[in-house]
Amino acid sequence: METKTDPVKFKEVDESIVWQLKFPGGIIAYCSTTYLVNGINRYTAYAENGWFGLDPAYSYGGIRGRRSDGKEIIAEEIDQFAAEMDNFAHCILTNMPSKVSGEEGLRDIRILMAVYESIKTGQPVKLA
Repeated sequence: METKTDPVKFKEVDESIVWQLKFPGGIIAYCSTTYLVNGINRYTAYAENGWFGLDPAYSYGGIRGRRSDGKEIIAEEIDQFAAEMDNFAHCILTNMPSKVSGEEGLRDIRILMAVYESIKTGQPVKLA
């Protein structure tokens, strides 16, 4: 579902989208993204034996989180784009595959296109 509270401001870009993914094994992901509200930068995953989450999850100034057992999650602060370019260069120089395959990127695009199709039709879209 997509919402636009300001159709003029968000004429050429999505304001807010919420969607749900259902996986064959029974896992459900509830997702949202927005340009309307600044600072939403987190995720939480719930599992059979606990949970974990990052907040902030996608920042350039460090990634931090917590687990249900009380332990803190701290990711090393790196320049994500430089690390990606370094990996691509290394793959070219050594004739090795990238850490992230083109198939994984294509899968992501198929999911995004299904979200947009569902917004357009108002119906769920099956990918598998």
